[in-house]
Amino acid sequence: MLQLSLFDPNPAPTRPATQGNADVIYADASAILARPTGRLADLDFVINPYQGCTFACTYCYAAFFVPEEEQRERWGQWVRVKTNAIAKLRNSRQDLRGKTVLMSSATDPYQPIEAKLELTRSLLPLLADRGANLAVLSRSPLVTRDIDLFKTFERINITLSITTDDDEVRKRFEPQCASIDRRFAALRELNEAGFRTRLNVAPLLPLADPQSFAERILETGVSRVHINTFHEASGPFASGTRRPALAIADELGWTEARRTRVERELRSYLNQGGRQLAA
Repeated sequence: MLQLSLFDPNPAPTRPATQGNADVIYADASAILARPTGRLADLDFVINPYQGCTFACTYCYAAFFVPEEEQRERWGQWVRVKTNAIAKLRNSRQDLRGKTVLMSSATDPYQPIEAKLELTRSLLPLLADRGANLAVLSRSPLVTRDIDLFKTFERINITLSITTDDDEVRKRFEPQCASIDRRFAALRELNEAGFRTRLNVAPLLPLADPQSFAERILETGVSRVHINTFHEASGPFASGTRRPALAIADELGWTEARRTRVERELRSYLNQGGRQLAA
């Protein structure tokens, strides 16, 4: 469990100042539970233990929500730890019984710094004790570390992101993320542990073999697959695919027409036999 001294008002010397080549910032947050909007409006609450993410995905929409231009430009090179997250959740008067809480919407709760700080892990017992239903969204195999705590929730679903079947493509778009094999292994481990799992293929990146990718997905036992492609931001505060990803896509010939064709092909393979696995 988390060493709570890491989040005392006076910073402890054991707090890491960097994660790889990224800066780690420690700061209190005004709140930890938030009401979701837009596409997440059907959920009750979201929790983002961190702001920013060192996975450095070139397409990440969450960068659009950062008010400081410098931090938007340095996305992937910093992460802010919400040092009072545990206290905020413990002291919250929100009724969470039977409510669905997403962890997380604008960061990855299992990004590399989590392995050292265990902030996400320390929030889970508080949510379980208050009767919350948990939805987890991550792209990290570290998620399997918390299987023991996931079992304390009456209702939980876990979504992992795997956006391509080609690790060379993955390295271009998601330079700091775990390999495809490790993520598929994590998905299988979660399913074997009895959890309801989903797969997020969003955004859909270039695929070497859509049929083999679909077969590999089907073998995991996931209950649902969400597929989406790149999209442009519709305004100054709207989210969309970031410029670095669009530049790589252009270099690789990953045009809108090609994305649409591959998406249609992948859906067809996943939904064969009337399963309707792909959303």
